[in-house]
Order: sequence, then structure tokens, then C-alpha cells
Amino acid sequence: MRKINSVKHAKFILIMQEIEKIFSEESMFSEMDALDIHSKKLNAILQNYQQTITNLERIIEEYHAESKVIRHLMLSKPIRKLKLKKNQPDKFKGIVNQVNSFIS
Repeated sequence: MRKINSVKHAKFILIMQEIEKIFSEESMFSEMDALDIHSKKLNAILQNYQQTITNLERIIEEYHAESKVIRHLMLSKPIRKLKLKKNQPDKFKGIVNQVNSFIS
């Protein structure tokens, strides 16, 4: 997936504005209107892209924060101490070993 480069977008908009001036000077109004319509669509798409990226960054931050809370809960002392109890089944020891692997 390719990113949208805002510098290239700004240059592209400047070029479109220059072309609109040429169309206006040459009385090419239908072409000028079409270019204007597409220019507005392009700007709307860019704005949507930027909002989506912002939302995605927020979601990623929320995910990492929540996984940190869960890791803290899994690594709590009572859970780690389960491994030390002799009467615990092997399945608990295996789970505790997996949880303890998050430490490193």
C-alpha cells in the first residue's frame, strides 16, 4: 500500500491551479469546471485519508495500552507464584511459564 505524500499533493494542487488559470484565459470553462470538481474530490479524499490515519494511530495506542494492562495482570505475583505450588497440575505450570516469558 502506498502512502499519500502531502508534499506531492500540495505541488499537484498548485499545478492544477495553474492549469485552471490557463483554462480560464483560453475560455475552456467546461474543462476548468471538470478540473475543479476533481480537485475538490481529491482534497476530500486526502482529508479522509488523514482522518483515517489519525484514527488508526489512536486505535494502535489503545491496543498497546490495553495489552500492557493485561500483561501486568498476567504477571502479577499471585499468578507467578502458582508455579511454585507443588500441588498444582502441570497445565498451570505451563501457563505460568508462558506468562513469565513476557517478562523478558
